[in-house]
Amino acid sequence: MEIPQLSWYSVLFTAASLLFIFFLWRRQRRTGFPLPPGPPSWPLVGNLFQLGKRPHESLYALSLKYGPLMTLHLGMKTTVLVSSPAMAKEVLKTHDHILAGRTVIETAKALSHHKSSLIWGEYGPYWRNLRRISTVELFSTKRMEALEHLRRDQVFRTIRLIFEEKGKVVDIGRTVFFTSLNSLGNMIFSTSVFDPNDPASAGFKDSIWELMKLGGTPNLADFFPILRFLDPQGVSRQTAKHFKSMYDFVDFFIQKRLGPACESVEATDSKKDFLDVLLDFRSVDFTLVDIRALISEFFIAGTETTTTTIEWAMAELIHNPQKLNRVQQELDEVVGCNRRVEESDLDDLPYLHAAVKETFRLHQTVPLLLPHKAESSCEIGGFLIPKDTQVMMNVWAIGRDPETWSNPSEFVPERFLEGENRKIDYKGQNFELIPFGSGRRICPGLPLASRMINFVLASLLHSFEWVLPDGMSCEQMDMADEFGLTLKKAVELKAIPMPRLPHHLY
Repeated sequence: MEIPQLSWYSVLFTAASLLFIFFLWRRQRRTGFPLPPGPPSWPLVGNLFQLGKRPHESLYALSLKYGPLMTLHLGMKTTVLVSSPAMAKEVLKTHDHILAGRTVIETAKALSHHKSSLIWGEYGPYWRNLRRISTVELFSTKRMEALEHLRRDQVFRTIRLIFEEKGKVVDIGRTVFFTSLNSLGNMIFSTSVFDPNDPASAGFKDSIWELMKLGGTPNLADFFPILRFLDPQGVSRQTAKHFKSMYDFVDFFIQKRLGPACESVEATDSKKDFLDVLLDFRSVDFTLVDIRALISEFFIAGTETTTTTIEWAMAELIHNPQKLNRVQQELDEVVGCNRRVEESDLDDLPYLHAAVKETFRLHQTVPLLLPHKAESSCEIGGFLIPKDTQVMMNVWAIGRDPETWSNPSEFVPERFLEGENRKIDYKGQNFELIPFGSGRRICPGLPLASRMINFVLASLLHSFEWVLPDGMSCEQMDMADEFGLTLKKAVELKAIPMPRLPHHLY
């Protein structure tokens, strides 16, 4: 009897499925551990349809059913999702040496950027050298203190520009973005990099925005590597275009520094900017191409994330007037009204720090930290994490965990001034609050980001009262977020500044 052709396809599909299950069973039998539990998945697409438009929330809901260590099949990628402080500690501390790899998204491969990348680089000797240079030479306490005057001048310039607008509505996110961009530019190149009248710098700013947007775009080629060469959504092509624009801009400053006019000028170590330091380390294994890529990443990672956090902090404080009043009262007591805030004041502002911590908890800048990868198989919590598995952290879920935080959906800075929570910080040792990650892959720019966020926020709140436009009340504010690579405020925060200090201080 002849079997219809469709039946043959069914037989082959069933046989292939059984073979896959058999090999998975054999591997688990050898290790003695099963994969973490997880929701049933569809053939080929796996659990992709369960992510929805707000994956951080969808995945949190799934974790409540399947546990804080959960297996997902995202297209052709096996993924383990972490959703609790205890499991985060297992991944980022106990098994950090095994899980320090990185799953590289396709956009990071544009123009071979990932090969010179600190963010996306393969864990190994080259990456460790990049990490050492960044941590020891660029973001050390000594270097941060040496370049403090550059950050101060840029923040004071922003405050003066806001004052000169004389009560006009200010787009806080946009204003902070340009402040961060020029602060970084001064620290890297000893000059501001954004001039609205210069097409090149305007294009550089646009490239940063577009690269952040493209990095957060769901890309079919990430879930189905077989589609990589097709680039069906054109994401890689667009990314390459913006990387090229950014590289050209950075190359201009590098070549200018290497030109004849600069050869005879050698800065002392205390006055070296980031570019000076990086050029000192130039070698066969660390070329100008690598320096260009590293500088580009500093701008991409150091502007959008800082901007998003400050905008959320300002929004929450304006939305909660009593909390805002307490921050400003603290500033008046410590700084007074006869001078401007300095970075040296920050250590004496515990409530401001508590407000920043609460912002990190409630509005994680990167809700799903960049994906790790298992360099070899390991066991966590009695479950198998196979080699090459993608491991993701839902830090948004960790920040909303009711077993860790009371009233987790409310903005309560006071929680960090009371009881055991006083000891919690965001520098990678307290896994209840890890907006910058932890372990080997913790963000090396954390020292700079912490200084900038606290200093800019303190300056904005000390210098001005902020009134919502069009008679809007704080209760009417839209506090919704928009998912992407960063969790931005869905509606930009705009407010009218009213000076709080004597006019000669502006």
